[in-house]
Amino acid sequence: MKQILLATCVAFVFAGCNDSKKEETKAPETAAATATAETKAPLAYELQRPYKNWEIGSHQNVANAMAALKAFTDKDFTALGAGIGDSLEVTFDDLNEKMTKDSAIKFFTKVRGTYGDIKIIMYDYVPVISADKNDEWVTMWYKQVWQDSKGKWDSANVIDDVKMKNGKMIQLDEKMQRIAAKK
Repeated sequence: MKQILLATCVAFVFAGCNDSKKEETKAPETAAATATAETKAPLAYELQRPYKNWEIGSHQNVANAMAALKAFTDKDFTALGAGIGDSLEVTFDDLNEKMTKDSAIKFFTKVRGTYGDIKIIMYDYVPVISADKNDEWVTMWYKQVWQDSKGKWDSANVIDDVKMKNGKMIQLDEKMQRIAAKK
């Protein structure tokens, strides 16, 4: 009787050891299957163009995009021109236009002339590059505080999406949300 009981206990121990090894090898497969299932979750809307497998891009592009923004606020249009490619596609609230570098500098000179002082409070930024290395963008989130020509101060939260090519801006898509004045 002791031998049967001992053999049964040994069988249970071996069975328990084998099951835990099977579970250990199954766990990574299950995790991988779960991760794949999550990435294949149905989306409410189809993408207009295929996803480009974005990766973190060049920090130099961030420095160049911020330098162009600073050049605008400082009225340094020579430095601003150095940060623009041969042409620049500009998209603002009521504007979508592709301009030559010279036209873009004239445009920004005119726009900057409507402001007094401008201050930028940078919240965050991210540079990205597509997996095929064809598209590079910098997104900057910031608060812009300005004084108009009459001396009145105003502010807005701004998101700039800047497409970069060879370290130069070739597209600027700006979204602005005005901040309501306190009563």
